[in-house]
Amino acid sequence: MNSIDDMAILSELKQGNIKAYQYFFLKYYKPLCLKAHTMLGNMKRAQDAVQYTFIRIWEQKLYNDIQQSVGGFLYQQVHLDCLNLLAQEPKNQTGDEKYLSHPNENATEQELRKQVLSALDGMPSDKLKLALEDINRVRYSS
Repeated sequence: MNSIDDMAILSELKQGNIKAYQYFFLKYYKPLCLKAHTMLGNMKRAQDAVQYTFIRIWEQKLYNDIQQSVGGFLYQQVHLDCLNLLAQEPKNQTGDEKYLSHPNENATEQELRKQVLSALDGMPSDKLKLALEDINRVRYSS
């Protein structure tokens, strides 16, 4: 189905046909989850965000605001909801700091992880690529 079909189904939705809303949910849920996953880095959080977006659009009847592309509108709404979720995350951990500590690591392992990340951060890109290839080779050969 193309955007012309979407607009016909949107017209049904604006007239109160809930099956039209179900159609959009089924059509766009998976691609929207992938979009949210790229932003949030976690599929469960992505699915929750997309479901929240659909619920918000339904409860606030935001579908009445759609003028052109249903898909574009849905992607924009998911994007905004993901940004809001990211803005609510604790500010004390940014960038690689999120990955520095792991619950089962002792202080020595955490310090080593910090030193490795620091060393990798200062490497030229060609040497970094070689170092990462070596790390992957060691990891997968074990």
